Amino acid sequence: YAEANAAFEKLVKDYPDQKDLIALANKYLADAMPLMPAPWVDGEELQLDLKFPTGYKIGTACYRVNSGENNGVKTWRLASHLYAVTQQSSRVEVQAESFKPIHCHWRINLIGEVDVSYSHGYAELKMAGKDEVTKIDLTGVVYDNEEVIELMRRLPLAPDYKAPLHIFTGLGGGNVISLEAKVTGEETLDVPAGSFNCYKVELSMVRQTFWYSTDTHHYLVKFQGGGAVGVLAAVTQRKAGDPLQYQDAAFGFSLTAPGDWMFHRGDNKDDKGKAAVVILDPEGIATSIVHVGSRTNLWPEAQKSLRAWAEKEIADGEGSKILKDLVIRPESWKDRMVAGKPGISFIGDFVEGDEKKIGYAVFTFGNNNAATFVLLAGTKDFEAFQPKFEAIVDSYKEK
Repeated sequence: YAEANAAFEKLVKDYPDQKDLIALANKYLADAMPLMPAPWVDGEELQLDLKFPTGYKIGTACYRVNSGENNGVKTWRLASHLYAVTQQSSRVEVQAESFKPIHCHWRINLIGEVDVSYSHGYAELKMAGKDEVTKIDLTGVVYDNEEVIELMRRLPLAPDYKAPLHIFTGLGGGNVISLEAKVTGEETLDVPAGSFNCYKVELSMVRQTFWYSTDTHHYLVKFQGGGAVGVLAAVTQRKAGDPLQYQDAAFGFSLTAPGDWMFHRGDNKDDKGKAAVVILDPEGIATSIVHVGSRTNLWPEAQKSLRAWAEKEIADGEGSKILKDLVIRPESWKDRMVAGKPGISFIGDFVEGDEKKIGYAVFTFGNNNAATFVLLAGTKDFEAFQPKFEAIVDSYKEK
């Protein structure tokens, strides 16, 4: 296959005047990629812990697959969500059998946001905040960058297997990168999700390595690249639209979020007596975080009064140190209930870089725990986003 593919690509490149032969070559190239049947079940979700090579956990990655339909054609809807200080998320719709991309939406908070629509022989790219649409010609079998993780699960991986991949990346203006996926060995890996015998697959040019299980599922068990390592933490299955549950065994509390969101419980080496859970919305619009710790760890006056605790945190806590020019709105203080217990909330304004933002916080005492819920969002997004955050606060339960 690899040699035939290279021969047809050489024909297209070196003999542009041979129109009939090029048409036949392009038809072959467009349909030639040999893929195995999809190894996942509808609603499958792979959750990976992101770590430094030292083993310190820095983030979470989640890959979801759901079946769908587009104009009568069966599709797979692939979603990814990565968090490690900043957020990255994508949604790709592909044809079920051929895995050819139909549409992709990709966002990296620190870089930008792009929307790509695919047609036969070209892609149309639109960057967020810009009106113009860029048309880019494509030749042969081209896959979207954001479907590669799942694409490699459908390759007929075997010892010494290798195949060329042409990958279109929308961020950065739209480029096609030619890579080679090559199986370089087999290894047995022990990860939080279990023990797996894996094919080690290396991607040329980008210096990334992936380990896929040799069983019929072809799970992504581990990946390494960009100075980080991801290891498979759990494999779950949920129907599209099912809510996402979070359970914290250490502090005995739970939270519920919409199904396309993600929870991240980071390593807290500086404070073992507190859980810090980041709540990640799929669009990366806001920063939402929950801190839960034992009520007895608070200073004595704070254990008696929510208002005293909140004001102490505003004055001396992380908020005043991290949030530039933080000003609390005096009229925003409100009493409320959280999990049947008294709570208090307030709103403040601050600046991040050149952008004006709004912060919203809820403090509450449970039976044993003291919990804070914090939402940080841009001024234009806050009003629409706050009800979604309030629903998560209302879902809080303590044993």
